[in-house]
Amino acid sequence: MALNSRYARRLRARKAREQGGRCLYCKRRFTGDGPTRPTIEHRKAKMDGGRDRVANLAAACLECNQHRGRQMNQARQRAKGRPEGAPA
Repeated sequence: MALNSRYARRLRARKAREQGGRCLYCKRRFTGDGPTRPTIEHRKAKMDGGRDRVANLAAACLECNQHRGRQMNQARQRAKGRPEGAPA
């Protein structure tokens, strides 16, 4: 997500505050840095038609955000190997 850094910082802080200072997925408390620092996460991925609207954004720790991205990429790769029309 290409956001002006000041806006991104404010958005991360706002979403983290709305979520009680915890990651959307693992519920761990956010820290200032490291794997549990807050990042902006698209609830519905942009590659699946999700938008950059605030309602589609959440705060997730870096670890969960990266894990979710890897899972989605692996699922897409598996789906590409299936014949057209096969169930996902």
